[in-house]
Amino acid sequence: MKSFFFHEALFPSGWSKDVRIDVDEKGTITSSVVNSMPNENDEIINCAIPAMPNCHSHVFQRTMAGLTEYKTSENDSFWSWRNLMYEYANKINSEQLYHIARYVYHEMLLCGYSSVCEFHYIHRELNNPEDTNSMSQAIIQAAHDAGIELTLLPVLYQQSHVDGTPLTKSQERFYLSNSDYIELYQSLEKQLYECQKLGICFHSLRAVSIENMQIVLDELGNNHPIHIHISEQVAEVEQLLEHTNMRPVEYLFHNFEVNSNWSLIHATHLNDNEINLIAKSGAIAGLCPMTEANLGDGVFPLPEYFRQNGKIAIGSDSHIVINPFQELQILEYSQRLQLRQRVVSSNSKTSHVGTFLWNNAVSGSKLSGQFCGNGFNVGDKANWIEIDTHNPLLTNLNGEQCLDTLVFVDSNAIASTYINAHKTEKQNDKLIENYKKTLKLLR
Repeated sequence: MKSFFFHEALFPSGWSKDVRIDVDEKGTITSSVVNSMPNENDEIINCAIPAMPNCHSHVFQRTMAGLTEYKTSENDSFWSWRNLMYEYANKINSEQLYHIARYVYHEMLLCGYSSVCEFHYIHRELNNPEDTNSMSQAIIQAAHDAGIELTLLPVLYQQSHVDGTPLTKSQERFYLSNSDYIELYQSLEKQLYECQKLGICFHSLRAVSIENMQIVLDELGNNHPIHIHISEQVAEVEQLLEHTNMRPVEYLFHNFEVNSNWSLIHATHLNDNEINLIAKSGAIAGLCPMTEANLGDGVFPLPEYFRQNGKIAIGSDSHIVINPFQELQILEYSQRLQLRQRVVSSNSKTSHVGTFLWNNAVSGSKLSGQFCGNGFNVGDKANWIEIDTHNPLLTNLNGEQCLDTLVFVDSNAIASTYINAHKTEKQNDKLIENYKKTLKLLR
């Protein structure tokens, strides 16, 4: 049993002072009292916020961060970037993927993420395409060894266009038939560690037919996290309109009973009807603002979505930056640039943008993988970020001002991330060296 005392802590309802909690041996909070006094054996923390679940990750893409920022065509776009990404995807074997994921998942913990939804589509081993298990097993083992909670999302990826055009040669490692996918899914269920989950994942409406999606759901059931890339690019919207006379979200809802188990990743290009459909369903709009900005995807209609009580989650996606504070910063700034106004993400109850966005994203990201709650309530996992109130920038600031400063000024002003009430240690030399050796082989 451990106990902690926080001078300030962020709850879903807002900031509270003088919070005392007890934590059991599994890292679950068993008692929580506000306006309390510290006990003799309590660990004292000045200011803390719940750790952030990461709703969307392609962990291998961390190896190419910073290496695609050069012109390759007259009109560079997501599609030209994708060609470079495929080059990296087709170099990696399961041993290398383990070292990449082991390092990157530790990075996530240090930056304030407590869990990760891994959107995994490199299924076939590099030099043994009949082996569709080893790449997934590398991710499972890496997450376990790093100490991060994992929802593994094996991806069904079968065609290169909504019209059924077969996958290209550079996409062959991603392919699974329906029976392959179901067999892999049922096998992976038996390989997970405690605190790991499995979710159903469809790459996108252009990459899987509605019929095959339905076959998988009929076989595996609907009571899992279900993730899909939905409308990241204008070209995707145009493809669906041409072939179905519906936009992506409309087409998805037309064919499935979408509910709170679903996470719609990159729900960027939405009309009013699609906003209403997602918000009413309880599904999560999974946003990855840094990646979406880097790829020139577009701007999510955040104010109207929040007005309809829609739920969001955030993810680090291609891992250009692994930093939940910066994800929220670019999310808010994209709205300000488009609307030409300040302080977009707030309401009458919560006027501070940092607090408003952090609580919304923690809540939605938790649901995206059906993770346990993080924070300071009884039953929550004892996963939080300790804010470094000794940082000069945070001098004489209260909790909500500190969080605003982390989001908009200096996201490095965190002292520690606690997972199951234990501080996350820095990467050791062996971990760093294995990662560097792997990068040298890939670059």
